[in-house]
Amino acid sequence: MKLTKPILLVTVILLGCASCKNKAGNTEQESAKPGTEEINDSVYHAQGVVMDATMNGFTMVTRKNDTLYISTMDQDIALEEGLSVGDTLEVSYTVTEDEPGINIASAITKIH
Repeated sequence: MKLTKPILLVTVILLGCASCKNKAGNTEQESAKPGTEEINDSVYHAQGVVMDATMNGFTMVTRKNDTLYISTMDQDIALEEGLSVGDTLEVSYTVTEDEPGINIASAITKIH
């Protein structure tokens, strides 16, 4: 009788882990379309004016009046004469699923 409760507890835990694993596997299969490659990160392009700049990123307002924070941390982005508030930029950036709201710069071009 003393051995029945621990065995039952271990069985319930294993069944719970197995059911979670199956759910995660099913969502990946459902989201993939036949003939396409699943890509988690997407590259976007925007043009806008720098409103605020820090050591690891900047905030810009696009032509559509959207405000974007672009992170430059751990990126090798070189701009002649640096980056200043009021600069107009064309930016290629990546939006990652694991960190929503964080846009990581891949290319920056100063327009004026």
